[in-house]
Amino acid sequence: MAYGHEVYTILCFEMSRDFKSCLLWLLLALFCCLLYKTFDFGYFHGVTSLHSHPELSPLCKRMWNADKNRLFPGVDYKINPQGEISQNSRQDRATYSLFTWVDPRVFERPTFKKFIALLDNYESETGREEVVTQQEKHENQHFIDSIYETEPMKIAHEYLAGKGLVAAGQSQFKRQLYDMWFTMYSRTGDKSFKDSSGFEHVFVGESQKKKANVAGFHNWIQFYLQEKKGLLDYKGFYPSRREKHITSED
Repeated sequence: MAYGHEVYTILCFEMSRDFKSCLLWLLLALFCCLLYKTFDFGYFHGVTSLHSHPELSPLCKRMWNADKNRLFPGVDYKINPQGEISQNSRQDRATYSLFTWVDPRVFERPTFKKFIALLDNYESETGREEVVTQQEKHENQHFIDSIYETEPMKIAHEYLAGKGLVAAGQSQFKRQLYDMWFTMYSRTGDKSFKDSSGFEHVFVGESQKKKANVAGFHNWIQFYLQEKKGLLDYKGFYPSRREKHITSED
């Protein structure tokens, strides 16, 4: 599964539709790069054609190449995709877990450690108000501080500031990034309480009890940890709609 660089390419295609919308998606792509692979990026399932943006595509490639946290198959991890299933299928085509193993040293890397510390800060079910403690705010900020020290983040900041889309100053940019990912809002439509955030939805996942569904959850680390605890049952993989664009890194 080599979706990392592909995610960047698709992001550039999507962002070309509305250039100013690039801020959120570029930073989400950047974070996917920092943590390397997402096994499913739901927002892009409907994209069937890829057209490189003349400015954003080289930028995304530059960030990807600058990433020092990249994982390599057979060295840092091994997965077992097993059987192919169709979307919305209840069939189980996987006898074993998706992850055969992941080198535990991966999770000792600074950005990984600080990311994992955030995963237990949320109520998983939508409709339940989130209470953000002072300790959790500190953890959020430590995470922002850590990822800002990486080269991909510095490249993204330089580019976005040059376009006037974010503040040029480091502290102001960090605050914008914090607000973008961690400001709470209501996902249920009931404005009397706030039960979600961009970070929770995308990287942690949210259960929707009435729909018996999980929303978001676009993150391989959370997938791996939940599978390892026996809280997730992998049933197989969807065939790629963009197979011809997948790189040889699988």
